[in-house]
Amino acid sequence: MEGRGLEEDALLQKLRDSRRRFQRRMRELIEKYDQPFEDDPLVQMATLTYQTPQGLKIWGGKLIAEGSEGLIQVGNVSGGPAFPCLTAPFCF
Repeated sequence: MEGRGLEEDALLQKLRDSRRRFQRRMRELIEKYDQPFEDDPLVQMATLTYQTPQGLKIWGGKLIAEGSEGLIQVGNVSGGPAFPCLTAPFCF
């Protein structure tokens, strides 16, 4: 019985060490990548929109326009058919 308790203690210590290594590595990754890159758009996570020279776009490439009912999607960048979406930013 005594040997089993020591094995469990060793296992628990290894698990704690592994968790600490994981947490440390994740903090390092967050510090490294928690910044805007030079040419990348800054996406607003609440709305999944970002600003471009052509105007506000929803993630996925559709342009957003200001309408009488609020923000609407006016079509996609690739020249596909334009269609209004009155529930932006939730239209994809």
